[in-house]
Amino acid sequence: MQRISVTKCQGTGNDFLLIDARGQAPRAYAPLAHFLCDRHFGVGADGLLVLSEATQPAADVQMQIFNADGSEAEMCGNGVRCIARYALAHDGLARLCVQTVAGVVETAIASLSGETTVSVAMGVPQLLPFPNGALERQLVLGEELGVAFSVSMGNPHVVIFTHGSPESVALREVAEHVAGWQGLAMQPNIEIANLKNGEALIRILERGVGETLSCGTGACAVAAAAIAYRGARSPLAVRSKGGNVTIEWAGPGKQATLSGPAEIVFEAEIDLPETVANAAAVV
Repeated sequence: MQRISVTKCQGTGNDFLLIDARGQAPRAYAPLAHFLCDRHFGVGADGLLVLSEATQPAADVQMQIFNADGSEAEMCGNGVRCIARYALAHDGLARLCVQTVAGVVETAIASLSGETTVSVAMGVPQLLPFPNGALERQLVLGEELGVAFSVSMGNPHVVIFTHGSPESVALREVAEHVAGWQGLAMQPNIEIANLKNGEALIRILERGVGETLSCGTGACAVAAAAIAYRGARSPLAVRSKGGNVTIEWAGPGKQATLSGPAEIVFEAEIDLPETVANAAAVV
């Protein structure tokens, strides 16, 4: 039976399994993600992070992110923060440039009052019109009309603001409704947000995963829409079921910075079933 080393890590409850593939031959990671991330028959996680050598001169390492269903994502803010936390523990690096499908992002780690905070320069949020040319779109959320905005953080998001509690929203039904909107280039991540007392309370549904406790790119998308269209101010605290992060954004054309905790949970050796090992063979 084939054995593989994995590290379990999490950023505000958005949990991942990390494979350090530096110095190893590339392999098919989608079957590994599908097996390892299964919370009943595998280890359990929202996604699989694969750390490998960078192919771009500006980067120290490369990260691939595979969702729990095996699909590959373009970018993952909490995943990058977990990569940075791992690099601190294993390589002693407090600063890191990480190559992703969406571009190279920079991380920095600080320790305040005994808590490790990882910050990531997430790139420039893109506030996009919907296919009909409108910057916002209304949809029914129970007994009120929610207002939706399209934001790209290197991956697609639809941010929907509600005056009520995000917990009262039928999240999957809303996601299915949004998926039916004509002209969307691809299935977006969905964030339901309520702005109150100078912070954003959110729920998230991620492509290929389902509802998650937090999402780094989602928090940035919410903050960008809130600051650009709803009068919120930077830095904006964003609260999800997994905890709090802070987003700093100076407005259109500027980079957004995501800051929050990230921790290593455990490291383990996992025996792979023969079918999974064969499917994930070196390519």
